[in-house]
Amino acid sequence: MKIYSYMIDHDFGLAPNPFGPYCTIAVCKPNIRKSKNLKIGDWIIGTGSKSLEKSSGIKCVSKLIYAMKITEIIKLNKYFLDPRFEYKKPNMNGTLMTVFGDNIYFLDESDNWAQLDCAHRNKDGIYNAEHIRKDIGGENALISDLFYYFGQNAPQIPDYLSDVCHTTQGVKFVKPDELATQFVEWLQSNFQKGLQGLPISWTKYEK
Repeated sequence: MKIYSYMIDHDFGLAPNPFGPYCTIAVCKPNIRKSKNLKIGDWIIGTGSKSLEKSSGIKCVSKLIYAMKITEIIKLNKYFLDPRFEYKKPNMNGTLMTVFGDNIYFLDESDNWAQLDCAHRNKDGIYNAEHIRKDIGGENALISDLFYYFGQNAPQIPDYLSDVCHTTQGVKFVKPDELATQFVEWLQSNFQKGLQGLPISWTKYEK
């Protein structure tokens, strides 16, 4: 078991998308999604950052925004076609939950990548080429039916587990194995699975 840990700069419910019975990452984080080292049973955790704290007004540095155990890894087009994840296709005229759906990429009749209207476009609805490049480059959708998403209710990570937090850009592999095991034990012993709070960056829409 490995833990991939990173700091979250913004948390809109897009990456990860924690709604419904599955927590998914199908956009952003291309290096994690395409990693050959990522296996079923590994964990991904996202912790708060100063930039997220500044933009939201919620203190979240060294707090746990979410943790998901990888239970399935599938290619993006298969993710799009799978009826289990139909509810994660965005509706830009719907609720915030549907606006930030992450099931947005598919292969068209010419076997070229296409994108639904989604939150990863520019504000004027025009394609964002950089987002598309990174999203498609990640190749896979990561799926979990065993996850803990806290968002605005993010708990403080105890001092004895503080080394699980990454403090710079990029991704950290949590070592030693004992630390990863202690973290998962703390998580599963103290919290309920599933959605436990709204995305932190939604405070932007509440003002």
